[in-house]
Amino acid sequence: MTVEIRRAGPGEEAAVSALLAEVWHATHDAQLGHDKVAKITAKWHAPALLRAQIEDPGKCFLVAEAGGGELVGHAISWLDEDTAINLLRLYVLPSMQGRGLGGRLLRAAVAAWPGGHLLRLEVQALNAPAIRFYEGQGLRVIGDTAERGGFTDIPALVMERRLPFEDPA
Repeated sequence: MTVEIRRAGPGEEAAVSALLAEVWHATHDAQLGHDKVAKITAKWHAPALLRAQIEDPGKCFLVAEAGGGELVGHAISWLDEDTAINLLRLYVLPSMQGRGLGGRLLRAAVAAWPGGHLLRLEVQALNAPAIRFYEGQGLRVIGDTAERGGFTDIPALVMERRLPFEDPA
């Protein structure tokens, strides 16, 4: 299946919101409970918020689109004043995981900021598959949000890696 990674455009926020809700429920219901996940996704992934992020020139808001127009992944990044690239979200539908799409999204989110020297992100400590994925991409845990502050109100691990990514052999 061919998957294109591209910047999202206005009008795609509802589809991205639905994708994020599906991935969040699949990933976090067991730890946080269905109702809490629904509340979080309604707040963090509200279409109006996503539209503002899509339209923000200081953010790189990517979607992965499968043939036929279905959105199967999403990532969003920005460059800090200290030239660190921050990855706020990277999500791939469970049915598409394990096919290299997450790595492609990650590299596209980093490539949007050629001046970046460091990649930084947060990941929930109980999300072992995501931590393994990020470790496989060369990131290492440097602390947690209780120590370093964070993007959200849910405790998470902070991971970083130096850039650039080496080209695969």
